[in-house]
Amino acid sequence: MLLRWVAALGRRTDGLHKGTRMPQNTLKDITRTDLAALVKVSLALAETLDIHRVMQIAVEGAVEVLDLDSAAIYLCDGDHIILGATTPALPADFPQQYRRARVADHPHLVRANAAAQPLFVPDVRQVELSSAEQGVMTARGIRSVLFAPLVSQGNTVGTLILGTSGRTYEYTADDVALSRALSALIAVSVVNARLFEEAQRAAAELICAYDSTLEGWSFALEMRDADTLGHTERSALLAVEMAASLGVPHRDLPQVRRGALLHDIGKMVIPDAILHKPGPLTDEEWVVMREHPKYAKDLLSRIEFLSRAVDIPYYHHERWDGTGYPEGLAGEDIPLSARVFSVIDVYDALTSDRPYRRAWTRTEALAYIREQAGVQFDPAVVEAFLTRMDDTRSS
Repeated sequence: MLLRWVAALGRRTDGLHKGTRMPQNTLKDITRTDLAALVKVSLALAETLDIHRVMQIAVEGAVEVLDLDSAAIYLCDGDHIILGATTPALPADFPQQYRRARVADHPHLVRANAAAQPLFVPDVRQVELSSAEQGVMTARGIRSVLFAPLVSQGNTVGTLILGTSGRTYEYTADDVALSRALSALIAVSVVNARLFEEAQRAAAELICAYDSTLEGWSFALEMRDADTLGHTERSALLAVEMAASLGVPHRDLPQVRRGALLHDIGKMVIPDAILHKPGPLTDEEWVVMREHPKYAKDLLSRIEFLSRAVDIPYYHHERWDGTGYPEGLAGEDIPLSARVFSVIDVYDALTSDRPYRRAWTRTEALAYIREQAGVQFDPAVVEAFLTRMDDTRSS
């Protein structure tokens, strides 16, 4: 199928535009060697969606396939063109005015793009060039040049420019056919890479918006209890740092932060009379309070974006010895992120003033954390936490 498609592209020589008259050579079928070269370029282009890598592969592949001296890709940007990739590499003193330029200053490129057809100039010394075109040809030492528009679904996204240096070259109809095939491959790859880039940018913006919303939720929760203001953000920062040091994959760290920020979101459902009670809770009140992890899970599991951040809100009250809640998990059955956060959460709570007690000193709180290793907390997490706190004190 690829061979038929390439051959069909090659047979469309009747629409070739010429800066000077194009020799009328009879087009033979594309050779196996040419086809193999096209497939090689196509496979290389398929390996990446990075727009800059796509363009560099494209120009290098074009030079190899057509056995020419140089190639460049200019991308369309409204009334301007932007240099995307070249081979060989540009000299350090290549003028900035030729890297981004007005389309109107490059009439040969305009003609090729307007007709959506290759335009061939056998010898740039024999045709009238604009000052910008002359500048580029001189800077690159180009003698013969072919402008091949990059067209995808009727839209011109850029132009592939192929050239010879210090010598003239008579492009054959086969060369034009190959350039058509190359430009079609390149156009599709550039469009796909751009779409991917735009999708990534949109996803990043969406994630940023979500995270800003989560921070707002977290702040609203803390505003409900002024005594804990600042606790969540402090705990989230340390949780991410420690989770990373204990082996949580980098890709999962954003979920650790989100879970830490929302660790008490289930308390939205807890009555103020219980949540703000200045003294110890009764047994009946503890039954209500211990429901807040379940409320958190019910809420967050309904939101696809937050479904992987549930571990900390749901499990951070579990204990290493299995006497915690809501599931009574023990040891390493408790998710690592929750084991990490439980140590941080308790330490921060102990060192903060509460209506029913004064804040503990750093020494008192660390002694309690050390004492609870293997009981309430994962011993390995406690060891890492104590080391982190020692490092903080000495810095």
